[in-house]
Amino acid sequence: MSDFSMTVASQFVPTENARILVVDDDPILREFAGVYLTSPTMEVEVAEDGHAALNRLKKGGIDIALVDLEMPVMDGFELIAAVRAEPGLEDLPIVVITGREDMEAIDRAYGTGATSFAIKPLNWRLVSHQLAYVLRNSRADAKQRQGRRLAEQSDGLKTNILRLMRHEFNTPFNVILGFGRLIEGHSDNPAVQGHARQILMAAEKFKRMHDQLMESARILSGDIEVTKKVFSIADLIKAAAREALRVGGKSTDLKLADRTGNTEITGDYELLLTALRNLIENAFAHGQAPIHVTGQRTANGRVAIRVSDAGKGMDQTSFALAIEAFKQGKNALQRTEDGLGLGLATAAGSMKAVGGEIHLVNDEDVGFGIEMEFPLEMN
Repeated sequence: MSDFSMTVASQFVPTENARILVVDDDPILREFAGVYLTSPTMEVEVAEDGHAALNRLKKGGIDIALVDLEMPVMDGFELIAAVRAEPGLEDLPIVVITGREDMEAIDRAYGTGATSFAIKPLNWRLVSHQLAYVLRNSRADAKQRQGRRLAEQSDGLKTNILRLMRHEFNTPFNVILGFGRLIEGHSDNPAVQGHARQILMAAEKFKRMHDQLMESARILSGDIEVTKKVFSIADLIKAAAREALRVGGKSTDLKLADRTGNTEITGDYELLLTALRNLIENAFAHGQAPIHVTGQRTANGRVAIRVSDAGKGMDQTSFALAIEAFKQGKNALQRTEDGLGLGLATAAGSMKAVGGEIHLVNDEDVGFGIEMEFPLEMN
């Protein structure tokens, strides 16, 4: 049975409406709780033991509980354990009542899931302030949890939309390209042929931008399943160069070199190919020929592929912005350059997924360079 103090107390006045459940086998304490804790925004309910309290809590609507640890039928420790095991009550704030010297009980209560504690004999003024503090923090935590849940739901929705777009857009793209080629090849009218070529050029550009956007969104959102296969650095460099040349640039401006001794690595070929292709495309778009693509081993046993050119390049601050999506310092809809501006950000995201990184390289022989570095064997 709890003892208590009859000190004069200010009322427990939370800023938002709340309901507290006071659990104690002492009827006098329950009576005093109703007197001192009831306010215009606080409703007080009572229970004489843990069993009755658990039944009430299961019905919902309780925002905080004040629980004595020493009770018949079901004591405070058993009640806390049962509450934490009950779906929907895992985060209910519980303040326990215990003796001044009973540190073992306090430790056990915290271990079971108590939120805070109050010392007997109770000073209702202090208890009132403590309950208000615990309730305020609990509601702030609940808002954060809700925010995280909404963010997770939003991420899941965006991921599903992107997957749907990747799947469903291919068919209409192929129809437009197919009929455009058909019209161009079977028409004897030069004007119609010219219109068909315009349609094909626009459709092909649209498809390239769609594919790049979907690829970038997948990588930057973390919607990646890393797959492994064995391949050589030389083959990776050649394949990335071929893909970059399909978008633009001259093969005579590219200088490829593998200085790793035809090293083979075990990792995600597609992610590395995406990263390197984007670095080469970036060099074509913004650099100055010749463009060197060089693979080499690093002192710490990793692989580095450097893409460098004779251009002025960018400083470290500009580079830090460029590898973050839509952070180039301009509104994404006001870009004066062709493309989506996601190449370096996508390359950085690809490297992060395989345990690598990209960074600027200052080279006296070649004006500007970006290097992607990654392990020989990826996790």
